[in-house]
Amino acid sequence: MDKEYYKILFEKYLRDDISEEEKDKIVTWMRENTAFSAWWEKEFDSCSSKIDTALKDNMLVYIKSLVLPTESINIQDENLVKRRKNIFLSRKGFSRLVKWAAVLFIPLILAFMGWYYLNPVDKEQVPFIVKVPNGDMTTVMMPDGTDIMLNSGSQLMYGESYGKDERRVKLYGEGYFKVAHDTRRPFIVQLEVLEIKVLGTVFNVRAYSDSQDITIVLLEGKVRVNSETASVSMQPGEKLTYNRITRRFDSEKVNAGNFIAWTSGKLYFNNESLENIVKTLSRVYDVTIRYDSSEIADEYFTGTIPGGGIKNALDILKLTSSFDYVIDGTTIILRSKY
Repeated sequence: MDKEYYKILFEKYLRDDISEEEKDKIVTWMRENTAFSAWWEKEFDSCSSKIDTALKDNMLVYIKSLVLPTESINIQDENLVKRRKNIFLSRKGFSRLVKWAAVLFIPLILAFMGWYYLNPVDKEQVPFIVKVPNGDMTTVMMPDGTDIMLNSGSQLMYGESYGKDERRVKLYGEGYFKVAHDTRRPFIVQLEVLEIKVLGTVFNVRAYSDSQDITIVLLEGKVRVNSETASVSMQPGEKLTYNRITRRFDSEKVNAGNFIAWTSGKLYFNNESLENIVKTLSRVYDVTIRYDSSEIADEYFTGTIPGGGIKNALDILKLTSSFDYVIDGTTIILRSKY
């Protein structure tokens, strides 16, 4: 499989959106890549200096036994592997290992992406990542003055080379962009299957991986959106929808302000299915929602829900829908009224 495939897998790993089968593919690739094996241990050394020597040795061998080829483990390592079982019999030892694993794996994975996908000797290209958990929003001010607001469950990536020749960012999820005008350096938003190119403008992008549609709404300026097979220019007040399945664009005139209601704590839905609304509510309020009837999922809703929490949102939705709900611990269950 090609580099782009593994690049996608590593990015899915960082978003915590990866299956066990895909994790196995990453591990298999690491085991088969001997050049990476040698580099990996050296990189581990450089980012683990604060760990006491005994714990570091045990941790290094443990990770190597899971990820790296068997032949890369020497005799001394084998002795440590035999002791690995005893490490995990100790609750204290296990918790220390988990704590440091959480600290170390993220920089190792990021360094790996820079090593393999960008440039082995150009450390500047290792990406910065801004990740927004469910239930939160955040604003990122870029070095050129561009203002980016990220919605719940979103992620923004960019390299240190941002602003040198171009201003390129990669988005997963939803972002509201106020791009600083610069005719010399175009601003590019890279999505999984699309690329948005602008000079200075205001627009909203919604590109969550659990939705078939990517939507772009332009408020000011001009935007050009490129896919593998087409290129579309947008005007203010236009909404462009790209379907991942059909790979087709559809455009319509809209009240663009409705689509950035989320930036002020409101939720706007335009003929949206309850199935998709549930996904949005789960992200925004960081809750688990499920329904006991597939018929409920096919209902549609148009309107704005003001702030006030998940209970208020559901109370408004059920006024025009055929469901009621119960709260069972940390889970909300939607049930048909009939």
